[in-house]
Amino acid sequence: MDVTDEELKPLYQWIDEIPLSRPKRNIARDFADGVLVAEVVAHFYPRLVELHNYSSANSLSQKMYNWNTLNSKVLKRLGFGIEKKDCEDISNTKAGAIERVMKLLKFKLAKFQEKHGVAGTGDFMPASAAPSPAPQATQQQQQQQQQQQQ
Repeated sequence: MDVTDEELKPLYQWIDEIPLSRPKRNIARDFADGVLVAEVVAHFYPRLVELHNYSSANSLSQKMYNWNTLNSKVLKRLGFGIEKKDCEDISNTKAGAIERVMKLLKFKLAKFQEKHGVAGTGDFMPASAAPSPAPQATQQQQQQQQQQQQ
């Protein structure tokens, strides 16, 4: 998914609107370790990302660890993954690599939002983590019983 010159400005604007833990000075270098990408996803869906799994990194091995974790724990749940070669390109700050991934991420986040019917405010809760209706029914029954006893 290549990024055209016309797509760069809106993409950078989208990224700039997201509050991140580090200032963005050089996008290739700043996003190389995967931490800020995890923060972007967490901005929209905080329950999908456990930010403590990602640490700022300078070494290629730690950057790749972050990207592998992001792929296996987060991006998979969004319905895609980043190939190893692309992760290596990003980690090595290859020009244009992070922009391609961010364009894809933006697209996948929009698709995820459409599918799950949420506005990207972090309200998404995976089915496995959603409370079952049974406890709510139990609470209602308990309230009814208390009212009947009074």
